[in-house]
Amino acid sequence: MKRAARWWPALIVLVAIAWQFRAPLSGRVYWFEDIAAYFQPLYLAAARQMRFGMLPSWALGAWSGQPLLGDPQLGALYPPNWLWMMVAPVRLYAWLQLAHALFGAAGMWMLARARGRSRPAAAVAALALGLGAFVVLETRHAMFIATTAWLPWVLWAIERYAGERKLEHLAMAAAATALALLGGGWSMLYFGGAVIAGIALAHLLRAGRPPRARVRLAVALLLAGLLGLALSAAQLGPALAHARLSPRAIGVDYTFASSYAWPSWRYLVTLLFPTWYGDVARNTYIGASDQWELCGYSIGVTASILALLSLLDRRRRGERLALFGLCLIALDLARGAGGALHPIFFRHLPLYGALRCPARALYVWVLIGPILAADGLDALAAKIRWPRARTMLAFALVLGVAGELTFTFRSENPSTTLSAARARPEAARWLWQNGRPGRFVDEPHLGQRFHNAGLAWGLDSAGGYSSLPIWRYLHFLYIANHGRVYPHAKLADDLTAQGLWRYSSPLVDLLGVRWVLAPRDRPIRAPGFSRAFAGKDDIDVWKNDEAYPSAFVVYRARAPGDDAAQAQAIAAADFRPHEVAILDRPLASVPAPSAGEMLPPPTALSALAREGPLDLAIGIEARAPGVLVMNEPWYPGWRVTVDGRPATLLRVDYALRGVALSPGRHIVALTYFNAPLAYGGAVSLLALALLCALVLVARRRRLSGGRGL
Repeated sequence: MKRAARWWPALIVLVAIAWQFRAPLSGRVYWFEDIAAYFQPLYLAAARQMRFGMLPSWALGAWSGQPLLGDPQLGALYPPNWLWMMVAPVRLYAWLQLAHALFGAAGMWMLARARGRSRPAAAVAALALGLGAFVVLETRHAMFIATTAWLPWVLWAIERYAGERKLEHLAMAAAATALALLGGGWSMLYFGGAVIAGIALAHLLRAGRPPRARVRLAVALLLAGLLGLALSAAQLGPALAHARLSPRAIGVDYTFASSYAWPSWRYLVTLLFPTWYGDVARNTYIGASDQWELCGYSIGVTASILALLSLLDRRRRGERLALFGLCLIALDLARGAGGALHPIFFRHLPLYGALRCPARALYVWVLIGPILAADGLDALAAKIRWPRARTMLAFALVLGVAGELTFTFRSENPSTTLSAARARPEAARWLWQNGRPGRFVDEPHLGQRFHNAGLAWGLDSAGGYSSLPIWRYLHFLYIANHGRVYPHAKLADDLTAQGLWRYSSPLVDLLGVRWVLAPRDRPIRAPGFSRAFAGKDDIDVWKNDEAYPSAFVVYRARAPGDDAAQAQAIAAADFRPHEVAILDRPLASVPAPSAGEMLPPPTALSALAREGPLDLAIGIEARAPGVLVMNEPWYPGWRVTVDGRPATLLRVDYALRGVALSPGRHIVALTYFNAPLAYGGAVSLLALALLCALVLVARRRRLSGGRGL
């Protein structure tokens, strides 16, 4: 009987989570929304490069070239993701969702046990996290689940270290922090960090702890956090460097930053019933966009009631009240502009203004709710005198939480077969056989799953889908589509999935867009375009005979001024990119155009060699001093040589690369070196060595009976 009491709570947790995320267990995969449009293509591109012995640094399959490591959501340096080199990425995606749900639940179980909770109470905590609305609904966003899986382990390590002061727990806190960062869910870490700080502060302020012990504990936890940051520096470096060049660098308009907020307090009901307004998976959702952003924070009715009952226990009641207070702040923030705190936080709290979704503040409940629910079960059980009744109550509550979250208010994430996820339109096969080398773009009406098709298919694409593209290039596409510069001083629109649709723009030709995939009912009507292939699936390929070559020389240039002036110059109706280059700085060797002058024609490249995405060699002859214009984005890290001698990489036509050439034949070579990755990687290696040393010291102290800091 005692043995059964030990294993039945864990068995319920294991079976319930395995049932909810059973798709990979039955050979199926998740392939919908952002999984199809974002994660699978990026995973494929990263795996492709890593198989050739390169870190996924730069890829050509989207945005005419993009820095993969600049987007931490990819998780390129997150070790479990590296299995994409051996397993089909979309299959790996499904397995990782199951693994992270189980691992996060195990972390919450261990945290509850470290807090002195019973096994049934630990099971409730594990179920509330692993089967809560957040983990289920955010299956479509792998980085949030990966980061969430590690945060309970950070809290567990803090709990254990605060009680025992063993170095191995400090090492675990650092390692779990690093892996939470490498997982990529940084916007959730903003609020998860508040929970970690709150619980750590509760330990520091606990009654009876001497002042000197508090100082030692604070220093130790701070050092563990810094070590975790250092361990993840290889990802932090490239991502932070790229952030300065992303759309968020121009700032976020307040109205846009307040989107994805609760439109009214009626959404409070979703903290109990996440499908109150319907369900996206069943096409019944009628609430404000999007369900996973507004309604994805419930831990269920049973667990929520247990969390409130935690106040029955006098021990650590002050900590629980503080955690409930943090949740109340989150509720106000979830209202966005309708709340009292969001406007203040937006203006005065560092980085908060860049987080577009106020409802994500409710993430604190995702972590706090399970902890308090476990406390509540034991507090309730303590009121019952008879052991058998306590056992029956615990069994009923654990089973009730599992049943509620698995069946009553949850729906399934849609799954499909691996072959269906790998299926490609006829147009993709035609492009692979007939369209290389050459850049394509998908017509936006093809739908979300085509946004990053170039990454998935291994082809060069001018469009893309990313939260953090290069801002100048994104603005370049906006100008091409609208014929004007972006009208807002700060980011005020969702431009994450930007393609091309005004094909008469000269910027389309400048990008070398030779092919367009379009649905049959959306024929391309622009000069130079003709249908090249008609697919039986009603997806056609259109050819652009006026597309410019990958590189060419123009013999007139002008530098109109700052970024805004350059953007205005390429948006002008009389802009002729094959005649005049718009430069980011004056160039004395190349004359500016004169009024009424017959401009000399450009010179196309005579040879182009490319062995991979990180290097490019161009053979070209200039008839006079001119500017070589290349149709790939300008970005720090690209180094250029002309005839073997270092040269200055110019930013041409606002967003593209260029280099000044003297008359004659030249070999222009470009290579990409990611300095933030190199420096961050060095820091990570040193931190890893320090972590290993810390583990060895901890082992020696454990064998000798010593204590930690």
